[in-house]
Amino acid sequence: MSNLKLFFSLIVLLIHATQILTQPTVFREYIGANFANVQFSDVPINPSIQFHFILSFAIDFTPGSSPKPTNGKFNVFWDSENLSPSQVLSIKRQHPNVKVALSLGGDTVSDKAANFTAFSIDSWVSNAVSSLTSVVKQYNLDGIDIDYEHFHASPSVFAQCIGRLVTILKRNRVISFASIAPYDDGEVQRHYLALCVGYAGPVHIYSVGPGPLRDDLIFSLYIPCNM
Repeated sequence: MSNLKLFFSLIVLLIHATQILTQPTVFREYIGANFANVQFSDVPINPSIQFHFILSFAIDFTPGSSPKPTNGKFNVFWDSENLSPSQVLSIKRQHPNVKVALSLGGDTVSDKAANFTAFSIDSWVSNAVSSLTSVVKQYNLDGIDIDYEHFHASPSVFAQCIGRLVTILKRNRVISFASIAPYDDGEVQRHYLALCVGYAGPVHIYSVGPGPLRDDLIFSLYIPCNM
């Protein structure tokens, strides 16, 4: 029996290694959060790999000095002057290997925690689908990245909201991909693990550090899943 278990373990490891080796190399650059006048053209792009710019951030909070949650109605909080719809279109035309996405959530909004807050699952999903569809089409974007780091909702509510949002956006062909960027924190892990368990279609899991993505850094912490 022990030999049989070892055999199946080796098969699983072989399949896992093959999947990693056959995945295309992807570099992801978060851009626009610091309002440092950085433009797409300031970033060197390797033409031999997939390159994703991630606009940071779209947040479901009101703008201003006293932000309040909007129950899924997302507003643009990145440097839209230097990273405008026309500039997105231009960089994608210049570099066919480039895709541009937006990131949801982030750490803070006006120095306050950007907590994930849903008044109800149905209303949050409805508002999020409507507002993000508008932003994605306005900016000619390809996908979304989920980067909530603080939560005023249970893992189950978070998973249902995000899972249904991504499912609808992909079904409506608004986006072609979605990713999550969790890190090693207990509360964050619980919320994203619930998302992966509940929505196990293609959800790409990426590390949040700089440089090329290292999926192997995450596999020990999260169930591999794709959105």
